[in-house]
Amino acid sequence: MLPSLANAYFSQNDQGEEVFSFLSTFDSPRNAALEKAASAVPSTDPTIVHLNPAALRLPEGKKHVAEIHWQTGDMAENQGSISYTSYYKQYLFQISYNWLDYGSLDGYDEYGNETGKEYNPFSQLATATVSFPMKHIHVGITAKIASDHLADDAADRTAWGAAFDWGVSWQSSSRIFGLAVLARDFGCLLRDYVDDDEDTFYPMSQTFGVAFYYRPVIAPRLTIMAESDFPRYAEPKLDLAGEYALGQNFFIRAGFTRAWLDLTRDIKQLVSADSRPDEAQTARMLSAGLGYTSSLFSLDYAFSYLAQGLGVEHRIGLRVGF
Repeated sequence: MLPSLANAYFSQNDQGEEVFSFLSTFDSPRNAALEKAASAVPSTDPTIVHLNPAALRLPEGKKHVAEIHWQTGDMAENQGSISYTSYYKQYLFQISYNWLDYGSLDGYDEYGNETGKEYNPFSQLATATVSFPMKHIHVGITAKIASDHLADDAADRTAWGAAFDWGVSWQSSSRIFGLAVLARDFGCLLRDYVDDDEDTFYPMSQTFGVAFYYRPVIAPRLTIMAESDFPRYAEPKLDLAGEYALGQNFFIRAGFTRAWLDLTRDIKQLVSADSRPDEAQTARMLSAGLGYTSSLFSLDYAFSYLAQGLGVEHRIGLRVGF
């Protein structure tokens, strides 16, 4: 039954129907440096909820955490997130606001000629998360409201959408390894981009994921992470990352992303197989970053290299617990 259900749900005939792909770009410096592979690792970085709401934790001795992070690069002029995290009884909760400003873009007609118009597209995302522990696992859910404004032409308008995420995390009593199962961006448009008296409810990415982490006994300061994502409207991909603690306060991070289709091509090319696929689904491939954590604040930085000549991204984040 499972292959049949997977083939029915993950239909490649529906490619191109996904909207609001910007929801997956609101990564903190830590998440970006680890290439989204950290979903299974319990974290005091509040933006871990964008990967797995069940992984959220508060720093020891802190009741509230406020965080802001900002990024810039060739794909966005100004992008960032602000969040507040606290708890009530055994429940953790968080609210956040995220924005994405693409800067000023020149307009072109269908023939590729400049129209003389300038556009300032702007995307926003608001989230509310609840995470709570059970006996052996943590469970979390996130509700999302997003908007996307592209143009100010007569028939154009701001599109709105709603979605939810969920996650379930398990950690061994030794804390050497852990697992997580999660789902992101299960939702659709509530109002589309064109004011034509009809709304087309295009879906969002609807992504399932399975994540894992391991701390080797011979190198307890190292955490190895992996996640495999299965979007409904795109090829599945694999995220690999490592984080190494230098003492109690400093961290070095690096991550790698590759589509399973490209991994198949690479493996078959190594063994000189004639049946390797011709397609390629390369995305962001490599990121790295640094982190500093103290009892007063945490500071993170990440650098991401975008594949296929799409440029680079820089991220910096600050969070304070009190």
